[in-house]
Amino acid sequence: MNPPRRPAQRGFSLIVVLLMLVVAMVLGIGAAQVSLVGERSARNDRDTEVAFQAAEAALVDAERDVLGPNPDAAQRLCLFNGGDISAFVPACGGAGIRQGLCAPVEAGDKPAWIAANFAAASTTSVAYGTFTGQSFAWGDEATKASAGTLPARAPRYIVEAVRNFGGWQTDQLQGASARSASYLFRVTAIGFGVQEDTQVVLQTTLFKAGVSPGCPS
Repeated sequence: MNPPRRPAQRGFSLIVVLLMLVVAMVLGIGAAQVSLVGERSARNDRDTEVAFQAAEAALVDAERDVLGPNPDAAQRLCLFNGGDISAFVPACGGAGIRQGLCAPVEAGDKPAWIAANFAAASTTSVAYGTFTGQSFAWGDEATKASAGTLPARAPRYIVEAVRNFGGWQTDQLQGASARSASYLFRVTAIGFGVQEDTQVVLQTTLFKAGVSPGCPS
């Protein structure tokens, strides 16, 4: 009596297993990519928030510089006089206590902040604390040490004198003559993230009602 014949094995199970492995691998790669994109997005959001907070800190420092109170020995409150902007320099090209002070531009010209130099070694913009004595924690770019969640470098700002044509009262207009001209102070601040190429620029406009105490009127 002959034994029963077995059906020929065609390897179909092997093909199914290989297909399942390919599908699992594709799903795993997709999940890894989604995870990497999410992590990169979270890191970018954190970096932007660090830069935003640094720019806000620079605005506060500039407000102390312009309006006071500022007891620091390097303070320059007397330069900010709404009726006298002689200390402000074209293209923000001042030195010493005139650093970062930008004279008004002609009507139709680009505002000074668009072309301002906010580089770390710039003498046409002001680093945080220069005239207020305030300190700001930032990463050590010189040694390339890990900054953690600190900005790559200190925020900076400039102050532009802007002609005030309307005052703060809607029913009162300023005179058109140069003798009666008054000015506002537009501050442009830039903050940096953990990566220096992450940057946030903020602006505010300050109105100084009168000269600071102890300054000539």
